[in-house]
Amino acid sequence: MSESRPPRRRVAGERPRLRRPDPADETASATAPTTTGEPRADRSTGEPPAPALRPPGDGSRPRWPFVVGGVLAAIVLVAAAVAGVLVFRLAQADPNDPPDSLSETRSDALAAARSHAQEVLSYDHRTLDADFARAEAALTGKFKKDYTRTTSTVVRPSAEQYKVVVKAEVTAASVVRASDHRVVALLFVDQTTTSTRLDGPKVDLNRVRMTLVQQNGNWLVSGLDAL
Repeated sequence: MSESRPPRRRVAGERPRLRRPDPADETASATAPTTTGEPRADRSTGEPPAPALRPPGDGSRPRWPFVVGGVLAAIVLVAAAVAGVLVFRLAQADPNDPPDSLSETRSDALAAARSHAQEVLSYDHRTLDADFARAEAALTGKFKKDYTRTTSTVVRPSAEQYKVVVKAEVTAASVVRASDHRVVALLFVDQTTTSTRLDGPKVDLNRVRMTLVQQNGNWLVSGLDAL
């Protein structure tokens, strides 16, 4: 039986001695299992440990990919249903049914715009009277008055003096706006000009906006603007 030493008195001002760790204690603490199943806090910083990563397949993964996939599938189903309805309606349509009124209006006005553009923008110094009369028949309103004044005071003198011939050709046309009695069309017009002042034919590529109104069943030009 070993004798216990009496406790040593500490002198005033003396720093306490640090107890040397016992190797047996370190081994025991390293091998001792944790009872909570969670990692212990870091003793050096006092911060709680990071949560353990969960293994895949435990239901912790985000669900947004499945939500997006469901939405896309719904969109595909709706598009397929709409396409089926359209195909069914086309199959049931009678080819003898009258066309839509606005579609017919656009078609008739566009055909008139093509024809009138060539009439208004073409002339020959040898047939000015007939050319101007044909163009005026396709016009209406203030634009008709402006055309008559311009051709008589500007175009005719120049065309007769320099033997001018202008041929207009519509290369493309489209309806911009349309209602039952008014249509605005965009036209691409090539004008080929010959005269004594030119060494050879000159081609101008023009874009014009034409406004047409329906009067007495005919589409007439009420405005023409170069773009």
